[in-house]
Amino acid sequence: MIDNLLAGATHLVVPANIVFLILGTALGIFFGAIPGLTATMGLALLVPFTFSMEPATGLLMLAGIYVGAMYGDSIPAILINTPGTPAAIATTFDGYPLAQKGKAQHALVAAAFASCFGGVVALLVLASSAEPLAELSLKFGPAEYFWLGIFGLTIISVLSSGNLLQGLLTASIGLLLSSVGMATLSGEVRLTFGFSALQGGIGLAGALIGFFCLPEILSSVIGKRGETFGGKQIQPSLAVIAETTLDLIKRPILMLRSSLIGLIVGIAPGAGGNIASMVSYSEARRWEKNSDEFGTGTTRGVAASEAANSAMAPGSLIPLLTLGIPGSPPAAVILGALMLHGMQPGNDLFAVYSDVTYAFIVGLAIASLAVLVLGIGGSFIYARIINIPSRVLAPLILIMTVVGSYAIRNNLLDVWVMLAFGMAGLALNRLRYQPAPLVLGIILGPYIEDGLVQSMMIGGASGSVLAYMTLRPICIFLIVLCLVSACWPLLSSMKNRSAVEPALPSSGPLNSDLIMGCVALIIACVVWYQSLGLSHHGNVFIRFSSAVLLLLGLAAMLKGFVKPDRNHFFQSVAERQRIIIALCILVAYIALVPVAGFAIASFVFYVLMALTLNNRPYSAGAVVSIAIQALSVTTILFLLFSKLLQVPLPPGLWLN
Repeated sequence: MIDNLLAGATHLVVPANIVFLILGTALGIFFGAIPGLTATMGLALLVPFTFSMEPATGLLMLAGIYVGAMYGDSIPAILINTPGTPAAIATTFDGYPLAQKGKAQHALVAAAFASCFGGVVALLVLASSAEPLAELSLKFGPAEYFWLGIFGLTIISVLSSGNLLQGLLTASIGLLLSSVGMATLSGEVRLTFGFSALQGGIGLAGALIGFFCLPEILSSVIGKRGETFGGKQIQPSLAVIAETTLDLIKRPILMLRSSLIGLIVGIAPGAGGNIASMVSYSEARRWEKNSDEFGTGTTRGVAASEAANSAMAPGSLIPLLTLGIPGSPPAAVILGALMLHGMQPGNDLFAVYSDVTYAFIVGLAIASLAVLVLGIGGSFIYARIINIPSRVLAPLILIMTVVGSYAIRNNLLDVWVMLAFGMAGLALNRLRYQPAPLVLGIILGPYIEDGLVQSMMIGGASGSVLAYMTLRPICIFLIVLCLVSACWPLLSSMKNRSAVEPALPSSGPLNSDLIMGCVALIIACVVWYQSLGLSHHGNVFIRFSSAVLLLLGLAAMLKGFVKPDRNHFFQSVAERQRIIIALCILVAYIALVPVAGFAIASFVFYVLMALTLNNRPYSAGAVVSIAIQALSVTTILFLLFSKLLQVPLPPGLWLN
């Protein structure tokens, strides 16, 4: 192995290879940092540019993109509470609160260090034991994926802020939302309500932006008329880098555990970084002594998520390189790149093309180190972004939410869905229901449904579905993990029963649990009715999820009558007016895009939103300044997405 690694490292001596590796890492950070753009999109767009390169050079560039994107998604998660990719959802839980405390650089440095650490640990395992670990991945069948998804759902106890009923209810809604579109196995179209564009399902990018980004902008920036996104002015310094790095170095168990979780989840084909980071965050919170700090802003939470996220990337390459089975969507793109260069995954990679293969592995490690340098160095720039006045930054971010939702499938319906989710996320926050369990349900729903239906088919053919799903060794292990994880909150509450938790203020006209209980009953009944014409395999998951939601809705209504939690939806009349005006402008903007085109609609929207957020008296000079800003932002975004990234932005009816 050492000889092979040294042979692969010789490719890194070539200056051009190093340049393209670092360039790829920087591009990966860029793709990860823009909500709606992903590592998969970045790899797919740049694969054609590697055709004319030497195989080692092209693969090194792709390695940099993959590793860079795994870190880049943490930047918007920390700064504006918007995960760049689904894998960064857990990063928002502590990253954004840190930014609100004026410690954005702490979070950014922690993310960079953890990304580097997780990537290097996973690559050491990849280089030393790829083949036996690949054999382990083959033992994961439908039943194992089902229990892996169920294990992921037990994280709800961590995400629901002490109210498990609320978390389970919103997660059940997420499971039903994950069923929208064409069923993977039966091929039936479900829950589209006549919208053919929903046959492909709900875009995850739109859901992330809607539930995490829009409510924060509407509440903190527009509703409260905040001058900046951050609660405090941020002053980056070298002392922060040293302090954060030393703190994480003193926590080797946390870092190793998170990295190994990411690696193991990555090895299972299709699991992805979203599950890895959520499981890692949950386990970090479960085993850390000061677990109450999680969710309020701690670098340990950021590190746990990012170490697992970055370790997942090399883990997903283990079954790819040894068996030709991509462990994630980006790995599938890399598989295509390998085959286009005439390199067939499997034994040939390690026998015929061993120098190029190990150059790729070493390149992944170098890219992880480049992430550390670029991330820590860039923290001085990134951390200052939220010091920019909100009247300048908020319109730009809102335009990016629209473009990011549209860019995945080039479908304006995804933008409307994003807006609907944003309004739903705002309502959930005001009713003290966390949207994170709902997004978790959307992510894990396909894994659970596919595992369940396939297990029913295989188990039925073998004689017993129950035996197939419960008596396999890995299934038994995962079931035990599920039971321990699900019972842990109860055990913790019994252990700390002497501690008295402060009660939340309960005053206002709205009964949160009663409202959400009614909403849950309506959704469950509508979905049940819509599933009547489906086949057994097409509706078994929907029927189960809607039945669970129905029971949870009744429980929430009972709680609303017995122990009501009352609050105000808006804190003041002025806040209500500002949020409604902003929503009206946003709705008008989305409606104007297909008519006037992206460029004109975005220019008009930026001007109107900036004028709305301007706290100073209007003047001719201020209007001209805003118009210049709008023209600059619109031009840059149009050139970036339409020309560079080849996203077909709507030109408008006047050009058509």
